[in-house]
Amino acid sequence: MLTKGDIETSVYGSVEVELERVIASLMAVADREDAENIDSDAVLQERLEHILAAPGKRVRPAITLLTSKLWGANPTEDQVTMAAAVELLHIATLVHDDMVDRADLRRGRATPSNLWGGRVAVLLGDYLFAASAMFVCDTGNVRVIKRFAETIMELAKGELTELIGVGDLPFSRDAYYKRIYNKTASLFTTAAESGAILCGASPADEARMHQYGYSLGMAYQVMDDVLDFTSTSEELGKPACNDLRQGILTLPSIILLERSPENNPVTRLLNGSTDDREIHLEQAVNQMRATGIFDECIAVADDFVRKATESLQGFEDSEARTSLHTLATFASNRLN
Repeated sequence: MLTKGDIETSVYGSVEVELERVIASLMAVADREDAENIDSDAVLQERLEHILAAPGKRVRPAITLLTSKLWGANPTEDQVTMAAAVELLHIATLVHDDMVDRADLRRGRATPSNLWGGRVAVLLGDYLFAASAMFVCDTGNVRVIKRFAETIMELAKGELTELIGVGDLPFSRDAYYKRIYNKTASLFTTAAESGAILCGASPADEARMHQYGYSLGMAYQVMDDVLDFTSTSEELGKPACNDLRQGILTLPSIILLERSPENNPVTRLLNGSTDDREIHLEQAVNQMRATGIFDECIAVADDFVRKATESLQGFEDSEARTSLHTLATFASNRLN
């Protein structure tokens, strides 16, 4: 099983300098002296610094930078700017997600909604969405700008679908796959595809990168949904089993419902009293573990990983190609 440290060593090495520039660009959003055209007072600056300083995996900007290197040259300024836009958009969605989910922690740190309330969190997220749009506009590439706008719509659609569908039964795998494309894989797709577009890649190579980002993002979210059940709250940096506790059905729950549609702890959890919810939740997790459902979900993630790695076959061997291959493997073979 791979950890974040493994990825930083084996994947990020070839784009380490560019990733540092991405991180500096993100922190500049909260810096009144360094951020052009962004007017923030001391209170706003402090709150943005809290959000932007949280150490994430930086997977999405790494994808843009590594994709850019598939054609041999180091990432250009536009590609670094695009990588920063992708990461900033991701961070903005987390701020909104945590507010909607009423989450107290993210990566072991207090969420903005926990610290300052939902209204402030919404506006901070909006601010970061706008800042990410400014970054992508700086590339001057209309196709990338259009794709970025589509991605924002897809992200919002995914979250709305999840929120509106809380507790809905029956819930199909197809509906689940559409939802996780919108809420997660859409941004992975944009991260990979935009790197190719900004390189002037051929339509066929753009399509390969689209497939890579889509498949990687799907694998990543499926595995996240497994880890939500199999990891501790300390390992996740947020409450474990939180999705099902809130009535959100992910792949493990859907498979359990498929196997036992009539007598199922998931159904009892969704339809039962508040006092019994934790009992039904424990029963559901135990049944998933005993019947091999987590292994089945990991097999689904592995299939998406296979599709991601297949999309790299048309490119010459290079450090960037190897790193993208390793990153895909990480999606279904990680501890957290």
